[in-house]
Amino acid sequence: MVWIWKNYLKKQNKMTKINLIITLISLFTWSCNNKENKAELATSTKSEKVVAISSPCELISIEDVKNIFSVTEFSIEMQDKVLTHPTCIYKWKDGKVFSMKKIGNQEVEIKMPSEVLIVMVKEANKNSYNRSIKVYKQPQEISNLGDMAVWDAKMSQLSFLANNYLFHVHVKVSNEEQNNRKKAIEVSNLIIEKN
Repeated sequence: MVWIWKNYLKKQNKMTKINLIITLISLFTWSCNNKENKAELATSTKSEKVVAISSPCELISIEDVKNIFSVTEFSIEMQDKVLTHPTCIYKWKDGKVFSMKKIGNQEVEIKMPSEVLIVMVKEANKNSYNRSIKVYKQPQEISNLGDMAVWDAKMSQLSFLANNYLFHVHVKVSNEEQNNRKKAIEVSNLIIEKN
């Protein structure tokens, strides 16, 4: 009887060890598969998000423009166009942008609408970014904005590369270059956040 009991315990002990090993292997496999599934889900979600964006107007709304530029009391005109690339244009008349022209012997103030123009280039890379900023006469690198970014005061435009997109953000909402630059950075950060 003792011999039968010892054999029974040995078998039970072996079965317990085998069950423990099977459980550990199952947990390890499940854990690995779960990490892979999460990685695939993150990649596919990001890919779907990138593919889904067809216009910069999807990233910056009229409400965003009203909030960033504090222009809630002005009527904002929006145009969603494809010129060479998808382009979103916002304009409003608040009297903050003007130029002085000499007509005869008199200087005349010519008012222009404030404007934000966003051009989006899909499937962009460092080479396309570098080609596009060659036209900048006064390039100023902007740190901590996308993969790389540059501002040009003469063009009143910020260009940046992020998530395989190249964006050109033209902001002319003031005669002060620093104000335009600051607002272009705000718009760009919002684009990156939503992209």
